Amino acid sequence: MPRVVARFNLINQNNSVFTNTDLQGRWTILFSGFTYCPDICPLTLGQLQAAEQQMTKDKQHQVIFVSVDPQRDTPQSLQQYLHWFQPDWIGLTGEPAELSTLLDSLGLAQVRIPAPSEGDYSIEHSTAIVLLDPQGRMAAYWKAPLDTAQLAADFSALPAPN
Repeated sequence: MPRVVARFNLINQNNSVFTNTDLQGRWTILFSGFTYCPDICPLTLGQLQAAEQQMTKDKQHQVIFVSVDPQRDTPQSLQQYLHWFQPDWIGLTGEPAELSTLLDSLGLAQVRIPAPSEGDYSIEHSTAIVLLDPQGRMAAYWKAPLDTAQLAADFSALPAPN
């Protein structure tokens, strides 16, 4: 049974407002992370990129990368980061409370971890990828470890939105 996603109001990589309404009309593949992530984020985004390249049908989805680090991830830095993977992907950032509203409603956790050096930190975060249906509801998720070929098959199997 699809789960309703909490109402949110964020900013995309083009500095435009992005809300639940922007999830309507197409499937959405959503992953949360941050641009300073040393390993999980670039690896997962690389797998998403490879899965899209291996798809056997036309793309019926959009990909959204939601920042768990609004302090460092500006719209401009998200745009530069996502350009390395797929320029048409969407990056979202915003106020911490708004980000938490969205991520909590999807069951995606994040915890800020202080580093030994002053002012530095990292963020532990969920590694799951969420599938939202064309009505903007949580429909499924993939857990790590991810299989690129299986992701490609799953993405290819998404039906055209009504």
